[in-house]
Amino acid sequence: MRLFTIGPVQMYQHTLNIGANLIPYFRTNEFSNIMLEIDEMLKNIIGTDTSSESIYLTASGTAAMEATVMNCLDRSDKALVISGGSFGKRFEQICEIHSISYDALRLGVDEEFRSESLKPYEAKGYTAMLVNLHETSTGQLYDIKVLSSFCKRNNMYLIVDAISTFLCDTYNMDKFGIDVSIISSQKGLCLPPGISIVVLNQKIISEKVNSINPRSLYFDFKDYMNNLRRGQTPFTPAVGLFLQLQDMLKHITDIGIENRLLEVKNRCEHFRNNIKNMPITLPNYPLSNAITPILFKQDIAMKIFEELKDKQQIFVNPTGGELEDRSLRISHVGDLSLADNTILLNEIKKCLNDDK
Repeated sequence: MRLFTIGPVQMYQHTLNIGANLIPYFRTNEFSNIMLEIDEMLKNIIGTDTSSESIYLTASGTAAMEATVMNCLDRSDKALVISGGSFGKRFEQICEIHSISYDALRLGVDEEFRSESLKPYEAKGYTAMLVNLHETSTGQLYDIKVLSSFCKRNNMYLIVDAISTFLCDTYNMDKFGIDVSIISSQKGLCLPPGISIVVLNQKIISEKVNSINPRSLYFDFKDYMNNLRRGQTPFTPAVGLFLQLQDMLKHITDIGIENRLLEVKNRCEHFRNNIKNMPITLPNYPLSNAITPILFKQDIAMKIFEELKDKQQIFVNPTGGELEDRSLRISHVGDLSLADNTILLNEIKKCLNDDK
């Protein structure tokens, strides 16, 4: 089986080996030291200093998105949501549920986000921006420099869902003035689903988090910050996944973040270069290295998805919404080689030839 999906991804053997071990008891000094080591490595890789604080949730990325809104915004805020697909829409839904005032900059299916897109929203009293930096449902990668500059001009918090861009594209929290970063275990970290992490800088902690009391027992960030000072979480963590996370962060630290990004970029460019002679097109907007959304001229996407899955045990991401019948998304994340790319490319060619 080969996974060209963006989450879960094709896992590395050293990660799988750790997952085969018995899970230890975790209310110990030994596990606390592991958590503190994880936190130190993660902050270095994500590009923030030691004054930032991390929330380690045994939960999905959506839970981390919702918990972030609950702990970082209140009814005094007015948010601007960049809504260019299903995950941008999710931020809208979260704001509605929690009565956070917001406006949405909505992008059409083929619409590129540009700096000009933000002009109507200048100086309108927004206090925060919520953005899925890589809108995974469409593949579009937004320009973090444009977003950061806008937030600085307008004195706004920049809250970034980096779930599918972290460890796939260049990402540096402090360099780009990002106040909150949200990541999950099953994408660039190449782990099983189950852990999501929210990294907060001191500005938003002191100005918002410390004074907000969310109506939630499980998702109170202050509780997590207090517990992490002793290397623990307030509730039972996904212990086995944290051991895998420790191993993966050590691996990335050893090889270097730039080399890890280059691995993903090379697989991405190899795939895109080799589809140029096929009856396939790509969107015109900027793309992440994480996935390539491919567009067919005919309504054959789901047929190809099923053929790859059933005949070859190759899994790619289908696309929902308007493009369901014409688009597939190919991931370049995980323990995949250029030879694996070639196998996938050849199988797609066969499917296209069968449909002539």
